[in-house]
Amino acid sequence: MNKLFITTVIGPITPGIIKSLAEVTRAFKGEWLTSKVIKLDGHFSAMMKVAIAPEAEAELKAELVAKFAALQFVFDDVIAEPAAASRALHLTLDCGDRAGLTRDIVNILTNLDLVIEHMEFNRVHVSPIGQTVFSSNLNIAVPEGVSTESVVELLEGVSEDARVNIL
Repeated sequence: MNKLFITTVIGPITPGIIKSLAEVTRAFKGEWLTSKVIKLDGHFSAMMKVAIAPEAEAELKAELVAKFAALQFVFDDVIAEPAAASRALHLTLDCGDRAGLTRDIVNILTNLDLVIEHMEFNRVHVSPIGQTVFSSNLNIAVPEGVSTESVVELLEGVSEDARVNIL
């Protein structure tokens, strides 16, 4: 049975870096089951869920650190996910920006015991209206007993002009 672990890597973007990381993993007969990559201002951050034979795990980790000295690695065991029944909810939230908005959104979701699986937000200044607009894409796990309508209603309460759309 394969061992599962999560690796997080950050560092400067170089041509082919993600492909090179994958090739090293494959050379040790490892496989990325899931990966997420974010690029920002010449840097990247990536998380990969890796499956590998237990006897090859330590050697793969050592090779990644040695071969990619300009990158920072963090390795962690996979944590078993809770078995609580839930459903996925994908939505967008748009409104005028203000201080503390992201914190308020996260507080609403965590107070409902929702799991934020993905949250991406952008702030863009719109010159014709002289205002900065906040836009967020959210993927959340909603436990049984929490209605979609209540989530939407609470999120729309973060601002007078908030609009939530279910995708």
